[in-house]
Amino acid sequence: MPSSSRSITYTRDELARLTGLTPDVLRWFEDEGLIDLGTDPAPAAGERAYHPAHLRWLEFLNQLRSTGMPLAEMSRYMELTRGGDATVAERRHLLEVHRSRASAQVEGVTAILRQLDWKISFYLERERAMSARPAAERRASRPAEPARR
Repeated sequence: MPSSSRSITYTRDELARLTGLTPDVLRWFEDEGLIDLGTDPAPAAGERAYHPAHLRWLEFLNQLRSTGMPLAEMSRYMELTRGGDATVAERRHLLEVHRSRASAQVEGVTAILRQLDWKISFYLERERAMSARPAAERRASRPAEPARR
């Protein structure tokens, strides 16, 4: 994933700030093989240098994570990217399957939002109807106060 624009680099803390991930999560992504460090040598004493391509990759990983892609599939996708052009069709298929699942989630949430909108409208109408009644009638329809002991 290293980029040709080697002049711009980020420390792990900078990359964490830019992506919204913690340095520990970034380290974990590295350990899981989800960040391709290419031929970049491990830092001997200093900080590892991350490149703009790492930032773009992490933004994409975050999108996959936020849409519920399992870690095993993210790892598989990363493996496939290392395979180059020979794996383009398999990567596309993996993303299509994930998109289908994410789309089903969106449909489910949309149905819930419609139900919530209906309930909110119901209560707004109820409030309007209640406020339109005469004050004496509103007092009579209130629940009785509990008996005090």
